Amino acid sequence: MATFPTRESDIVVLAQSIIQGLTTQAETFTRPPYTAPEIRTQLDAFLALRDALIRQQALVSEAVTAKQGGLDKLADALRSVLRYIENAAASEDQLAHFGWSGRRTPGSQPLPGQCRMLEAPRRGPGWIFLDWKEPSEGGKPSYYVVEMRELPDGAWKQVATAVESEITLANQVSGKRLEYRAYAANKVGKGQVSNVVEVDA
Repeated sequence: MATFPTRESDIVVLAQSIIQGLTTQAETFTRPPYTAPEIRTQLDAFLALRDALIRQQALVSEAVTAKQGGLDKLADALRSVLRYIENAAASEDQLAHFGWSGRRTPGSQPLPGQCRMLEAPRRGPGWIFLDWKEPSEGGKPSYYVVEMRELPDGAWKQVATAVESEITLANQVSGKRLEYRAYAANKVGKGQVSNVVEVDA
């Protein structure tokens, strides 16, 4: 006996087959619990809802891209101001007024440790949400770098930076097997890369 499908696309195909069967075999199957037009109405309603969801996901993807772009611009502006303040300040007490600490001498800050437990708990067409645990040892990270590659043998390339231990990536390639990883960085250099997450985009 056949097993009822669980995948959305397979259920749609089955609905279309049942509509055709009820239509062409109407003289034999005269009293189905749902007629072919009734199944067609439900199928059309589902397809409309699916299309609406796809449109909403596209809007979410655009909003995520815009939000990340705004955050990147803000972070760049803050870094520029902080560099100016560090160079212009006469004492560390002045830096404290800006919520910032004094400059460290080269070598006084260790490399950050390894990012931990990288995961991809949510994703959709063209976007993916990644989060990870900050390093439990080493120097304090200034920011994080996310890298991606296409399987089976694509080269790793940087796709984003983040100031928090999470990020939503938009405009990701579709129909590919991808791997993601992240590492923390500070003024001294970059830490060890995290575990790798594999995703079927």
